[in-house]
Amino acid sequence: MSLKSRACLACYGVGTIFTALSARLIFLAIDQHDKYASIAHKSYISKVVLPARRGEIQDVNGNSLARNEPLKNVILDGLLLTSAKHAKSPEEIADILATPLGLKREDVISRIDPERKYVPLKKKISEDLAAELDKKIQAAGIKGVTFEQNFERVYPAHQMLCHVVGFYGYEEAKPENPEAADSNPNAAKPKKPVGSFRGIEGVERSMDTWLAGQPGWRYFEKDGRGKELMNLTGEERAPRHGASVRLTVDLNLQQIVESELEAACKRLRPQKATVIMMRPETGEILAIANRPTYDPNDAGDAKPEARFNFAIAGTVEPGSTFKMVTAAGALNYRLVTPNTGIFCHNGVWPYGGLVLHDHHPYGTLTVSQIIEKSSNIGAAQLAVQMGQERFYNWVRNFGFGQQTGIALPGEVRGILHPRSKWQPVSITRVAMGHEVAATPMQIITATCAIANGGKLMMPQLIHEIRADNGEILAAYKGQEVRRVVSEDTAGKVRDALVKVTEKQGTAKLAHIPGYNTAGKTGTAQKLLEDPKTGKKYYSHEKHVTSFVGFVPAEKPAFCLLVIIDEARVSGHEDVGGLVAAPIFRTIAERSLTYLGVPPDPALLQREKNPNLILAKSGRN
Repeated sequence: MSLKSRACLACYGVGTIFTALSARLIFLAIDQHDKYASIAHKSYISKVVLPARRGEIQDVNGNSLARNEPLKNVILDGLLLTSAKHAKSPEEIADILATPLGLKREDVISRIDPERKYVPLKKKISEDLAAELDKKIQAAGIKGVTFEQNFERVYPAHQMLCHVVGFYGYEEAKPENPEAADSNPNAAKPKKPVGSFRGIEGVERSMDTWLAGQPGWRYFEKDGRGKELMNLTGEERAPRHGASVRLTVDLNLQQIVESELEAACKRLRPQKATVIMMRPETGEILAIANRPTYDPNDAGDAKPEARFNFAIAGTVEPGSTFKMVTAAGALNYRLVTPNTGIFCHNGVWPYGGLVLHDHHPYGTLTVSQIIEKSSNIGAAQLAVQMGQERFYNWVRNFGFGQQTGIALPGEVRGILHPRSKWQPVSITRVAMGHEVAATPMQIITATCAIANGGKLMMPQLIHEIRADNGEILAAYKGQEVRRVVSEDTAGKVRDALVKVTEKQGTAKLAHIPGYNTAGKTGTAQKLLEDPKTGKKYYSHEKHVTSFVGFVPAEKPAFCLLVIIDEARVSGHEDVGGLVAAPIFRTIAERSLTYLGVPPDPALLQREKNPNLILAKSGRN
């Protein structure tokens, strides 16, 4: 090959290589621009998150139930600490900071990095300690130690309202599809998901989006070696602090409920207990207390049973409190009147292959007396008159077997078996509050529908939401779910419930002098399971006792439910009228005084001197 040909071939080769390199550079510059720009950005830009302050949880009067304790983070600016103008030896800096912060001198020294402007040294120290350290740092002429704002969640009411307020903390994230990874042993293990700080239980969780706010951020520019240079102009967003959530709960009423329930539990030593107070007209929750309880400031040390929210996550057979719902159905369908006589078979009634008993050999009782005397056989016959389909739909319409919709996590639906699974005897058992499991919240919500004239209200726990500057972002009003009973029928049932607390009724210990007190007792045998056979049976020794009522009956200030699970009393005393009714009375009396609801003077006079009133009535 000639020299000229070789030269041409070499030029052609060089040209080909140059063309290929140029094409590759063009491809990288155009097609891969976003990818490499992102890499460059990550390499040279550092992001610092500016935390948002979590909103408070307050009672209806603005009393704090969950708030932020202001704390400080200690931040080191290594560039400033080691600059020629302000330089102090790392040892001098460590002498001031190490001991007060509970750190070793060598740990402080190792954190002073001349190429880093932002190094957290210690998080969440008290503001008093931060102020003390700042004075020492200023006196020593040290530049480059700053104190950044931080917060710690605290619960000043401690155990009070713990199941409502809940708590805030770190929650581990769950893998998206752990089963898929386990089913394929050769698959690459997914990265462990990163958890986060958030509301864990109660309102802290259900209202987490409102409370959390939105963190801000700040970007720093770095040089090629990762050395921090300066804040980027315009590359900063201030945090948007969380909103405060104000509840419908009144802390004064809550204190009354808590103190009376605590005294009762010390005396009765039950497995668990709950008290709920609700305003019938609006569905507003005024107080909720459960036992056992825990302190959300130390939630990590609480036992699972103490964190259990019995009011919405526990279920019980409502027992005789359910009879008001049964009687309301028969009255609403105009199958009976309050004065209709029902033969109660002298306390023994065979039906559906089983025998139903009453606690007394009643003969004929009126519908009002069936409620007043709490006759099982009478209530069962009212349900039978309605028929299975109509009775089932009636019970479901009152909200049983469905969540109430209260703004708390963990609410269960309870158990109302489909009608297709009912046995012939089921209608007689459900009528008296057996073969149905209800949450305490469902029981009081149904009772409020009788108290307010027939409207089923959604339990309302949130009163309003306020921004960090005090602006009201959302205000909540009572929400009617549906009308479940006519106003006329509700009034007839209410009148019968007043007789329950009078001298001839089953709950005379619930009566409050000077007030028409309406209510119903409940005593349900606990459904247990034989550990050997696995069969379920009703215990003759263990009961759930309850009383639910409202006062004054004609215009209720509140509806109040008391449930005691396994009171440690002798067998004949373990009934709602003796266990739960007195607790109702003491709470209701104190609450009426606090709310400024006066007794009826005429009723007080009649109660003090019934013979005189009867004599006057006889002359009219």
